[in-house]
Amino acid sequence: MADESQFGERRYSPASDEQQRRPDPAPPNKPRGPWLTIAAVAMLALGKLKFLLIGLKALPFAKILLTSGTMLLSMAVYAWSMGIPFAVGFVVMILIHELGHGYAMRRHGLAAGAPVFIPFFGALISMKDQPRTPLVEAEVAIAGPIAGTVAALIACGLFFVTHSPLYLALAHTGFLLNLFNLTPFGFLDGGRVVKLFSRKMWIVGALVLAAMFAATHSIQLLLIGALSLPSLFGKSAPAPGADQVTPSERLNMAFHYFGLCGFLAAGMYFSQRLLHPS
Repeated sequence: MADESQFGERRYSPASDEQQRRPDPAPPNKPRGPWLTIAAVAMLALGKLKFLLIGLKALPFAKILLTSGTMLLSMAVYAWSMGIPFAVGFVVMILIHELGHGYAMRRHGLAAGAPVFIPFFGALISMKDQPRTPLVEAEVAIAGPIAGTVAALIACGLFFVTHSPLYLALAHTGFLLNLFNLTPFGFLDGGRVVKLFSRKMWIVGALVLAAMFAATHSIQLLLIGALSLPSLFGKSAPAPGADQVTPSERLNMAFHYFGLCGFLAAGMYFSQRLLHPS
């Protein structure tokens, strides 16, 4: 029989034959750590996200709430690794880029959505109307990098006034990101511009993207490439309104596109030299 001591310790008499024949209890499960819980919470959050966005659209000032909320989220994420001052400047430069797209859409009478920020992928602004011609689509696409280039130049000017390396780093990042956006591939801005010339330019863009992925192993580049593959290998009919674009208009857009690429490349080079003088 079992008795209990003063301190609550249990003492047992020798086990009977029946007790000896019982199998040993199964060892306790090892703790699985927090990852299972984190994964479950993430899946639940993703499932609820679309309902949250639908609910936001019904609220007053929905566009302002959506843009400002995703901006603050991106700032918080970038601040974790970049610091608060750089994160704030970086997100503002992305906003200026997207507002360039929005301005061009409104200028052509196209309905534009609110800028939505996605950490590690930048931001996007939806075009709710179909462009009338490929020239209009190209002008909307290139307007973002043009606005982003202006923002990078402003940051560069602030560096020469204040001599703060923060502004020079922002300028260099602005030159780099806007040049990347002009890569002639997929749904990047450059991919939408060069459709005005020839879809064969996408082959050049695919090679550039592959080389950048080989050098950086960036998961973002891999995802962009994967999402663009159906458009690269799929059959494409002539875009509506393509016959309305004159050769001089195509030449003018080519001049702006390649000129902007060259300017951004030069900005990257000189800002890099100032950041790391040899």
